[in-house]
Amino acid sequence: MDSLEKIERLHNRISMLQVVTELEVECKTSSFGIPKQTVIYDAKTVTANYLENEGLKFPVIAKPLVADGSLKSHKMLLVFNKDGLRKLKPPIVLQEFVNHGGVIFKVYVVGDYVKCVKRKSLPDVNEDNLGRLESYLSFSQVSNLNTCEKKDDKYYKLMNLENSELPPLGLLGDIARGLRRATKLHLFNFDVIRDNRVGNRYLVIDINYFPGYAKMPNYERVLTDFFWDVLNRNDMGFKSLKEVRVLVGNNGCGEDEGTLPLSPLKMEENEKPIRV
Repeated sequence: MDSLEKIERLHNRISMLQVVTELEVECKTSSFGIPKQTVIYDAKTVTANYLENEGLKFPVIAKPLVADGSLKSHKMLLVFNKDGLRKLKPPIVLQEFVNHGGVIFKVYVVGDYVKCVKRKSLPDVNEDNLGRLESYLSFSQVSNLNTCEKKDDKYYKLMNLENSELPPLGLLGDIARGLRRATKLHLFNFDVIRDNRVGNRYLVIDINYFPGYAKMPNYERVLTDFFWDVLNRNDMGFKSLKEVRVLVGNNGCGEDEGTLPLSPLKMEENEKPIRV
């Protein structure tokens, strides 16, 4: 269904986000982009001023360059100092860590359907505490950071996903539509965070082909409808992009909530669509 050549673009963490910078999406009240990032191919190139020269500063996220869905490709670290930087094994991508209130917006795309759900993410990091932290920590360890301001359990209890402000729904729909056009793919997801430094700016930090849809509410019906539609369409090129209606959900959402279909569907009684 999807070209292997097109899928391959998402297997490289640099080329996958370049497509975001090429999107032409207008939003008067908000902006979007990607975090600053660079690639280390050779550990010898990492000098004392490496990050500064690349326009980055600690902490940074270290991700394997290859994103092929393997366990290795998901091993990510939060690096706090130069000692941690020297311990990394290239090739690896260094991505700017942006405080985002501990909430990530995961946007799943299934053909003409899109579903956005809110998930807990890494806690914010206070730069004043960097000197007291280890050289680097895995993402699972970061959630247990023992800082002055945040104990893990207390932090997440205070962070209420239900009350966290959503990105502009029109913006999410436009990004989803733009990525479909640019990548020519129909089964993927992208992760979005809100930049706490600029409240109305949103960053796409990752794009994955055929993600774990089992984590998406109501995935059985969505996938079944999609594949049935594929089998019954005369135009297998999916050239037409239709109207968008937007709903956003979270961990506690019902099965029919959180849907941003890019084509008309029969509305359930409890759905309140927002057209963009």
